[in-house]
Amino acid sequence: MDLQYNAFNILILFGAIQGIILCFFLRQKRTTNPLAVDFFLLFLFSLSFFNLIYAFLDMDLFKYYRPLHVFPFPYKWLIGVGFYFYIKNQFPVTENEPPYHKKEWYLLAPAFIYMILRIYWFSIAVKEDSYRIVAVVVYSGFFRINEFFFLFFTFFMGVASLRFLKKNAHSIPSKSLLAFKWLKIFTLVFISISCIDILLYAIDLIINSGIETFGFYYATLLINAGFIYWIGFMGFTKSKLLFNTFKYSKDLSKISTSAISKKLKQAINVDKVYLNPNLTLSEMSVQFKVTPKELSKHINDVLGKNFSEYINAYRVEEVKALMASKEASKYTLVTLAEKAGFSSKSSFNETFKKVTGDTPSAYKKKIKGL
Repeated sequence: MDLQYNAFNILILFGAIQGIILCFFLRQKRTTNPLAVDFFLLFLFSLSFFNLIYAFLDMDLFKYYRPLHVFPFPYKWLIGVGFYFYIKNQFPVTENEPPYHKKEWYLLAPAFIYMILRIYWFSIAVKEDSYRIVAVVVYSGFFRINEFFFLFFTFFMGVASLRFLKKNAHSIPSKSLLAFKWLKIFTLVFISISCIDILLYAIDLIINSGIETFGFYYATLLINAGFIYWIGFMGFTKSKLLFNTFKYSKDLSKISTSAISKKLKQAINVDKVYLNPNLTLSEMSVQFKVTPKELSKHINDVLGKNFSEYINAYRVEEVKALMASKEASKYTLVTLAEKAGFSSKSSFNETFKKVTGDTPSAYKKKIKGL
């Protein structure tokens, strides 16, 4: 087999192989924190597959089966998403709220769309057994645009992960601080690599008059390989640092019922936190320095409602106040609902009727005397 070997693509290839082997090794850790492990494996496998594909490309291996150039796996768009959900699943799941908002599944949309495109290209390549479709896409400039969007998307996922960690930092008990500190370092390294990749790609395009070269990929893939080797070292020697379910510190439980009631009044009546459509039980519990379970129990026992019912009741009152205002005629009911903190029309309509007994439109007509 006549392949183009060099020191660079061999290092890149071995990095990819180590990453894939590590995926099989860490698969057995699913008993610790299944969701965190699954998303970590998605991140690591996608990163390793990235290196594997480009190592094969540089070795000219695809000449033996040309369609593999566009193998329909959206690995680039899964790296950042896998990393983000891995970080979020390190934290406890409560009865009322998962560690990631259900609407965050839209983060997988770019990967899904790109996979559909690659399936289409792959089917053409298989039928023709040629590089033609690859050349067409390359000359169209699509890959160049896709590369920039992918790089910034990955960077954004790293920043979002770091923000999530900082937001939950003070809820970590002292016995978990070492693991939390490593997770933060891991995230900072991930962000740094994303920044370097963006910079390298921009420089490559500037130097080569807008045409990408393999010089950029050599640098990026070697950095990826180093990153994978480091993850491999941690995975094989200190795998306990990789997967945790961080428990909320017991110190957070030392707040009285009256203190929680006082904080709730401040949050609702003064801060009007219910206007935030993305408000969660976990977010409020962190602000109050109690566990989500304690805050949920307080709202249930003292106020006779669950968290969603409690917050939505104030949103309904806000909508009613907006409907009665002089400027109500300028806005649609959906706009008023959004101003009050509702995130969807269906949720607004259902909640409003449940609280008032009327649909929003019927209630508006009633107060206007129509």
